[in-house]
Amino acid sequence: MNILRKSIRNALVTTAVLFGLCAATGAVYAQQTGDKAKTSDKSMSSEKNKPPSQTGAKERQMIEAPVIMMVPAGISDKAAMEKGCWVKLYDKKNFNGDSLLIVGPVNLGRMIGPFGVNWENKVRSLETGPNTNLTIFDNRDFKDEDKFVDPGKQIPNLSKAMGFFDDFRSMIVSCI
Repeated sequence: MNILRKSIRNALVTTAVLFGLCAATGAVYAQQTGDKAKTSDKSMSSEKNKPPSQTGAKERQMIEAPVIMMVPAGISDKAAMEKGCWVKLYDKKNFNGDSLLIVGPVNLGRMIGPFGVNWENKVRSLETGPNTNLTIFDNRDFKDEDKFVDPGKQIPNLSKAMGFFDDFRSMIVSCI
């Protein structure tokens, strides 16, 4: 199961890096044309110097399209760590297993990570940045009991440190 998980993770990282390279080199763009009929290169070349209103062709218009760039974890981790407002969650004790870095300030009413991964009741250890105030809640949408985690804390075993409050379903990461 771990091999399958690592293969999927590697495929996603590779896809993200390739998409990022395409975006950085300008290979990803969008263009909107006002004329749906295709015009041949010959007719366009003879009428290049005339304004579009005189040639009968409609003007082509470039539009901006949002580009989402995914950055490899090593690069994004460094930028987040410098800011100091972050929390890193682990699905196993002693900072092992899968991890999720959350950069604040952010309010998470549900603990759903990237690609729909569910982190509710799965956090077993966590670390907070030196400029982070973390508030965790027992249920979704900041309901029921809450606990406060101080800045710069490393909790290798949430069950031991929090007692019955080791499973949580929502959180608020605020910066100081």
